[in-house]
Amino acid sequence: MGHPTLEFSDCYLDSPDFRETLKCYELDLERSSKFLKELIKDGNSVITAIKGYSVAVQKFSQTLSTFQFDFIGDSLTDDEINIAQSFQEFAGLLQEVEHDRTMLVQNASDLLIKPLEKFRKDQIGVTKEKRKKFEKESEKYYSQLDKHLNLSAKKKETQLQEADELLEKERLNFYESSVEYVYQIHQVQDRKKFDVVEPVLAFLHSILTLNNLTVEMTQDFMPYKQELQLSLQNVSGLTGNKSHH
Repeated sequence: MGHPTLEFSDCYLDSPDFRETLKCYELDLERSSKFLKELIKDGNSVITAIKGYSVAVQKFSQTLSTFQFDFIGDSLTDDEINIAQSFQEFAGLLQEVEHDRTMLVQNASDLLIKPLEKFRKDQIGVTKEKRKKFEKESEKYYSQLDKHLNLSAKKKETQLQEADELLEKERLNFYESSVEYVYQIHQVQDRKKFDVVEPVLAFLHSILTLNNLTVEMTQDFMPYKQELQLSLQNVSGLTGNKSHH
């Protein structure tokens, strides 16, 4: 949903509408800050889960690779050789997949977490600081204006002139803080489109690329799987015949 336009010229008018418009952007800023905090937290959970899964699979593949099949007799058939080597094949496949996954996890923080944290700090954090300065200068200016309006006309000319100069100084400080605040609101709204979407896009692309590589490796693995299943059937049949005899 679109917010009302925030013009720089509104800073000098400082109308109730201007203040209401600011509130709209401030609420949006709070929502964005909360969303980013959750996204960073959940993103870290995903990365931690991927790391844990990858470590477990690598351990599983190492265990597979250490096992040696024993067969009866001096010479092995081709089928028995296939079966004997199968766990090494499985381990090699898993290690290849997990190598790619490890590369993904190593880059994941740079792709997703760091850019989001930087945006939250550099853009949202700075906007909140500009807001505090604006509110402080606003309070000082309107307090001085109130004092000025209540000045007695009987005051000396030099005192009135000093009061005018002080009010003008506070007015300029207030306008400057107002313009800076509005400028920063524009900045954070513009940057949000890129600085939030691009890291998520890069992270998703890396995950989906890995999934795609896994699918390709699975397809390459299928002929070996079929050949191994055939070897298992052949050996099973041979064992069955021996038992029958």
